[in-house]
Amino acid sequence: MISIKQEDFSNNYELFARLCEITSEPARIVRSGSPDLVVMNADAYMRRKKMLDLREKLLRVNEGDIFQEKGVTIEELEKYLEEVESELEK
Repeated sequence: MISIKQEDFSNNYELFARLCEITSEPARIVRSGSPDLVVMNADAYMRRKKMLDLREKLLRVNEGDIFQEKGVTIEELEKYLEEVESELEK
């Protein structure tokens, strides 16, 4: 993750927005020498969020919770996986 001074980010927003878009990586905004915020491209955020959601579901499958508490079937999990994979291919 790259670190950017808050002033540089404010003055060159388009440059850093493009960098986040190209790399799909977040950027850390530093203010007064300390990390203040982390920003990332919205599409990259959604992909990352879907992957984290999938990871949580898979962990619950291993624990058996997903089937007992929520009634999720293997078919529903496969469909969700396919959706995530198709998003990653975009």
